[in-house]
Amino acid sequence: MKRNKKDIFRKRIADDLSEKQGDTSNMGDFVNDMKKSRENSENAAGQKNGQIGGEDKSKNDLPEQKGEKTNSIAMESRLKRLTSGESSTVQPAAFQDDDEPPRWRRYVLYTVVAVLASLIFYWALCSPGQKPTIYLANTAIEEANIRHLGTTNLVFARGKTLYLLFYSGGRLGQDKIIAKLTEIYADASNMVKEESVAQLEGSVKPTWKYFTAQFQKENFTHAGRFRIHILGPNGDILASQEFRVQ
Repeated sequence: MKRNKKDIFRKRIADDLSEKQGDTSNMGDFVNDMKKSRENSENAAGQKNGQIGGEDKSKNDLPEQKGEKTNSIAMESRLKRLTSGESSTVQPAAFQDDDEPPRWRRYVLYTVVAVLASLIFYWALCSPGQKPTIYLANTAIEEANIRHLGTTNLVFARGKTLYLLFYSGGRLGQDKIIAKLTEIYADASNMVKEESVAQLEGSVKPTWKYFTAQFQKENFTHAGRFRIHILGPNGDILASQEFRVQ
């Protein structure tokens, strides 16, 4: 009976579904195929024994023997695939998940993050603050005004009070600050000397950022070259500033 297209289509669908079954179903199909192959081999052998074959007949049997050998090789290959654990569940390369970035990109990202974290840690903990500075003026100095004050080539008028603000650049870290005023001059032998004129002391807290003081106008009755030193409790010089009076 001639099969119509629907029967052929249904048979093809059934064959596709059977191929997608588990390893047990595949092994059962393999056993059935082995049985059919053995039966075909026995039938072919019986027909060969019942016929008288000459040289031409033996030549005609060669294609059949080659076909049997091909079937045997195919069966062995199929058995190896079944016993080696290969299954149809392995995804083709076209359907594999490629959303995960390559490993080298992750290494580059980790390296950049580590470098940035190291730089932030250094600037937060290890970078030096502003240099300790002495600011001077003939009027009271506030912290908000120090940015407008110069620190080089300072010249002040005689007979006026001199105000100072010592900015540590961070925390003072001291409980006492000493401000020492000295005058610089050349003696008779033309040797430069520095002589103490006045000294001020003030109690501070280590957490404070700056210290203020003032030297009275009586210290600046004549023109000259002066210097102010800021000292710690142990006499260590924390900062110095030179200026002239004229």
